[in-house]
Amino acid sequence: MFHLSILCNKLFLWLNAKSILRILVVPRISQKHSEKKPETSAKGQRRSPTKRIKDAPLKEQDWVDAAIQILVRDNVRGIKIDTLCKSLGVTKGSFYWHFATRGELLLAMLSNWRRRMTIDVIRSITRSGAEARQQLRSLLSLPRQPKSPAFAQIEFSIRDWGRRVEMPHQVVEEVDKIRLNYFENLFLEQGLPRHEARERAYVTYCLMMGDSILHHTLEGVSSDRFVDLAMELVTKQKDPAAPSN
Repeated sequence: MFHLSILCNKLFLWLNAKSILRILVVPRISQKHSEKKPETSAKGQRRSPTKRIKDAPLKEQDWVDAAIQILVRDNVRGIKIDTLCKSLGVTKGSFYWHFATRGELLLAMLSNWRRRMTIDVIRSITRSGAEARQQLRSLLSLPRQPKSPAFAQIEFSIRDWGRRVEMPHQVVEEVDKIRLNYFENLFLEQGLPRHEARERAYVTYCLMMGDSILHHTLEGVSSDRFVDLAMELVTKQKDPAAPSN
């Protein structure tokens, strides 16, 4: 019995020592392994640390760009405040910070198109300092530029909108007059009388607009060849012996 009692005491001390070691050592081992082992997702892929990035506040141009995308993809009826807010990930309060009504946004879209597709283009070509003939070449080459297909989609969408609604129709009419007057002035600079400059301006504008539509679907001529032929047509000197109309 005495030996049995000693044996039990030794066993008790051994178990207590093992428990104390487990308390002291295991957490350190677990902590060591947790530092080396990356956190993984359910699929076993390493998870990136969460980053909180504060987005820049939206500008008026952001709303206009988003609305134009909807116009091209659907039509003007698809431009709704709820749809825009959802696509931009914001509340209606952000919209009304920039626009009082949906109508104001539509006006801003038209103003933006007028400026970017006409006023800015004319200003850029004029500031180049090129002579009138070279400016004509630059205008005729516009439909073949890399970004032109996207611009053409916007142009067609707004013109289609203008066929049914008066407000965009007026803006389209104004844009056409601005462009035609620019063409006319370029021919006037080359010494043509006003009536002939006006006629050639109209034909040149028709060539440019027609090419913006057709060169995507028809195998015609290369970009350089088209500009050469168009320039030959619109700048050809009138035969003095030919009867005038």
